Amino acid sequence: MQTNLIKIQGAKIKKYIKKLPVRKKFHFTGLCSNCDHPVDGKFCTNCGQSAKDFHRPFFSVVSESLGDALSLDNKFFHTIVPLFARPGYLTKEFMRGRRARYTPPFRLYLFLTFFAFLLLSHNHKPETDSEKNLTFQNSKGENVEVLSLFEDMIDQDKSKADSLVGKSGFKNEFIRIDPGLEPKLKSDTISPPIDISGGHELLSQNKAIKKILDMWRLNPALLIDNAFKKLSQTLLLVLPIFALFLALFYIRRKYYLLEHLLISLNFHSFIFVVVIVSELLIMTEIKAIYTLGFYLYLLIPLQLFLTLKFYYKQSWFKTFIKFLMLSFFYNILLVTGIFYSLISLAVE
Repeated sequence: MQTNLIKIQGAKIKKYIKKLPVRKKFHFTGLCSNCDHPVDGKFCTNCGQSAKDFHRPFFSVVSESLGDALSLDNKFFHTIVPLFARPGYLTKEFMRGRRARYTPPFRLYLFLTFFAFLLLSHNHKPETDSEKNLTFQNSKGENVEVLSLFEDMIDQDKSKADSLVGKSGFKNEFIRIDPGLEPKLKSDTISPPIDISGGHELLSQNKAIKKILDMWRLNPALLIDNAFKKLSQTLLLVLPIFALFLALFYIRRKYYLLEHLLISLNFHSFIFVVVIVSELLIMTEIKAIYTLGFYLYLLIPLQLFLTLKFYYKQSWFKTFIKFLMLSFFYNILLVTGIFYSLISLAVE
């Protein structure tokens, strides 16, 4: 009975599949519209332009484009699977000249960056008053506002910086400054010069932080969006710098700089895939799945380690040492990039 039911269901599925619209095979014979070169197929062999004619209804063009984008045999899916399962494999394929099957590395990076930051800005916009005021409870159960805490710290630093500037002697009679002479006390005892550059630097830093806090109070969602935009732009600088670090660490292995850049591109694409999957899990708002989204970030250092091992093919010990050193420098680079993004917001 079960076998008969399976056969009946299988026959129904086949009938349903036959009723689905079949994508028409396109073949063009004639002259290319761009360079007038003879064309016999889908593309011009001289300039590479598609021979498709767009003098047709708009919705047919849109449906065809969506079909190409969502088809299971798309380059995107051929790229994502080895990006996760085979560290360093895509770079090897690219250097071997096998590129038609996969999405170009930089195009993949840009797409994943856009989608990842879109999800980040959507999921982490402050909605409640406690989120907008950055309020949390301490061990005593008291509510603490982070914004107010930062402002109090800035006011304390401002008073210290003002005292440093005040002791410079410009508005204080404690020190008398004579041209060409060392600063002296009124009793003519020699006193070491006071460096006030630290006070001015402290004041400028505090002004930048104060401006960011004011921007947060005014519109936190807009500040987050702008911060993510700045960070995405900063990461474009991190990419080649990380590639230069790879070239420095493997300078005796005689690899091309392009290979290190591809490793950096694919590694950052992997990071954004993890971010996208994690943010999608967070959007489910299911506690067990929500927690899993944070553990996914542990795959990032593992991916870097395996990429170094399988692409550069050094011993496990050498790879581990270089992995630790690269991770240290990369974290410094990333934190610097984040701070730069925030400071650039205050400067604008």
